[in-house]
Amino acid sequence: MSDQALGMADPFSFTVAAEGESGDAIGRTLIELARERDDIVLIAPDVGRGPATMPFIEAFPDRYIDTGIAESNSISIAAGLAASGFRPFVFGIGAFLAPKCAEQIRADVAVNKLPVTFISAWGGLDMGYFGATHHAIEDIAILRGMPHLTIASAADNAAMRSLMRAGVADGLPLYIRAPSSLASDVYPGSPDFVRGAAHIVAKGRDVVLIGTGLGTTLCAQAAAVLKASGVSATVVDMAFLKPFDGETICRLARDARGLLVVEEHNTTAGLASLVAEALGRGGVAARMEAIGLPDGDLAVAIPQQLLNRYGLTVDAVVEKARALAHHQ
Repeated sequence: MSDQALGMADPFSFTVAAEGESGDAIGRTLIELARERDDIVLIAPDVGRGPATMPFIEAFPDRYIDTGIAESNSISIAAGLAASGFRPFVFGIGAFLAPKCAEQIRADVAVNKLPVTFISAWGGLDMGYFGATHHAIEDIAILRGMPHLTIASAADNAAMRSLMRAGVADGLPLYIRAPSSLASDVYPGSPDFVRGAAHIVAKGRDVVLIGTGLGTTLCAQAAAVLKASGVSATVVDMAFLKPFDGETICRLARDARGLLVVEEHNTTAGLASLVAEALGRGGVAARMEAIGLPDGDLAVAIPQQLLNRYGLTVDAVVEKARALAHHQ
């Protein structure tokens, strides 16, 4: 069976991506922003030169810094540039950006409320065949307690472009998890996100499907399948994990038979935990299920095989959602 048939993501898909894929979308957005503003700079710790970075390097060579395999240094350099009036983007590998650079993100950028945008590429299980060290499934948990830091996760390329632009406009520290290499389009055009607000993709009456990143893709696809079988689902894209829109979650929970959270992150400290916390703080009793990654050693395989193994599939979402819809 071919790699394409298996749904194998190229290990450097953000540097060799074809037109229309995530690397291309990020690269084009960086170019657009740099043409509009002379304070945009790009910092990348040895991630290669492809669609996510090469257009910028060719157009603005004096505004690009390759720090080599020195992720922590890339954050501190970005902080210094931001303190000097620039708007830096740091483009790095998801398994290293948050876990390895937590101290620099917190002390250099977040605490000082500097306008740095972090782009976390190859997040979730995208680099799963490199070994367990390359699973990026705890970044939300690591970062959500840091002051002043906005945390976002893009469902598709359109969402990524909107989040990148919003970050520059807000001028606040922002961490964005780039779309999964296996994500499908959710938005026909650029979504009009409001910082910290849940984004309603579809409205239904029976169950609420709450996703972020790849989870939003799966929820949107599952909702279409459910509709054909008579189950009406609301689909919520939690593009923002911090600030977190607990009020919308509570409002939707009061009128639904149940909530299903879907995330390419560990469910012990990610979106499912945020939803449960919101329900608890809001005093809302609701039935809730979650599909995500377990707290433990994960297998090593290509991304699609890992998603199948851990139930991050449309079929699994449909099955759990139907059970919630028919629960008495």
